[in-house]
Order: sequence, then C-alpha cells, then structure tokens
Amino acid sequence: MKRIFRKCLLPALVATVAPALGAQALIAYWDFNDEAVHDPLVNTPLSFAPNAGSQAAMASLDTVLATTASPETYGVRDEGTTVNDIVNDPSVAGNAFSFSRGERSNGATMTVSFDASSINLPVELSFAINRIHANGVSQYQASFSTDGGDNFVDLGGVVDITQGVWEAHTVDFGTALSGAEDARVRLTFDGGDQVWSTDHRTNVDNIALTAIPEPRVYAVLFGLLALGFVVWRRRG
Repeated sequence: MKRIFRKCLLPALVATVAPALGAQALIAYWDFNDEAVHDPLVNTPLSFAPNAGSQAAMASLDTVLATTASPETYGVRDEGTTVNDIVNDPSVAGNAFSFSRGERSNGATMTVSFDASSINLPVELSFAINRIHANGVSQYQASFSTDGGDNFVDLGGVVDITQGVWEAHTVDFGTALSGAEDARVRLTFDGGDQVWSTDHRTNVDNIALTAIPEPRVYAVLFGLLALGFVVWRRRG
C-alpha cells in the first residue's frame, strides 16, 4: 500500500495542493528604481508601469496632486528602502516616490488600476512608507472602485504614518474587487503642515498588489495531506 501511495496517491495530492499553495499571486509591483529622479519636483500627474507581476503589462499606478500651483511638490527621489521589497534578490533600496512641501501634498492620491475580472481571491495592497519630516503628510485613507473610478468607497478609517522610520503597511480589500474588469484601489494622503520646505515630505516605496488565498483554503489542503499520511501509515 505504501508503494501505491507513493506512486499514485501522493503525486495526486501534491498536484492538487501545490497549485493552490502557489495561488498567492503578485498582480503588480512598483519600486521606482528604474524611474528618472525628478529634480526639480513636479505638480503634473504622473503614471508608472509595474516592474513585475502578472499584470505588469497592463496595470498602472497614477499619482495626482490636489493642486497644480507652484512650488513643485512631488515626484521620484533617490531615497528608497528595502522594506517590503518582495521582488529583488538581493533587495535594492533605490528610489521612492515622495510627497513634499507639507500641506501642499494634502489631498494627493496614488491609484492602482488593474483587471480583477478573473480574480476571486482577497486582494491586498502593501507598501513601505516613511514620514521623513514631522510636517510631511501624516495619514492616508484607503478606498476602492469597481466602476473604473467613477465612485470610490472608503475602506476602514484614516491610518497614521509613523515619522522617521520606514515601515510596511498592508490594506486588505477582501473580495470587494472580485469580478471588476476595471478595478481601482486608492490611497489619499492628508495631515501635512507648512509648505515652505521640500524637507517636509513623506516617501512611499515598494508597492505590491497581491491576491491572497484565504486561511481556510490552506486548512483544507493541509487536511488532505494529513489524511493521506494517515492512510499511508495504517495501510503500510
């Protein structure tokens, strides 16, 4: 029986479990390392293609400032981090996206657009963030849209940004985006103070959009493996 299990049942179980365990899928990822540094910074909307992910050829990251008046307020700076770098091996600090000049960045948004029509797993947005200066934007509100951005729904409350340290943040959108051909997730920033200095900034880096299997999926799969092992021991 052990021989049968090794030759027949075990491969079948592995074939069933392996794809599901690998179902955690990177949809799109941005690290800004290949982007040109903005010097001076800009006020115009900026769009970035992903560096990696299953939708690297079609997803987009769009940044929009609430005001277009001078002085220049945001863009890519050479101040990145390895926090939440889930693609590069070894990790590379490189560049980051920066919201500068304190209150001038209030209302600025970062929006990830992608196709969720074939995604039926919970979706998470993770990223590294650092409020460099006390006057940089100090909080964000996550929201999502399933109609191409005509209507956004807030997810949870406002989240505070720690000053002086890079930390990883994760926003869990659950299955709210499942089936949406034109899905969008957005971070809206606020809480900046004063405008006179570019040192009043908050940086964002290593943005990852990921489909995550629910815990009960893992429980079922490992249960199948455990059952197979029990059968193998009893029939041996």
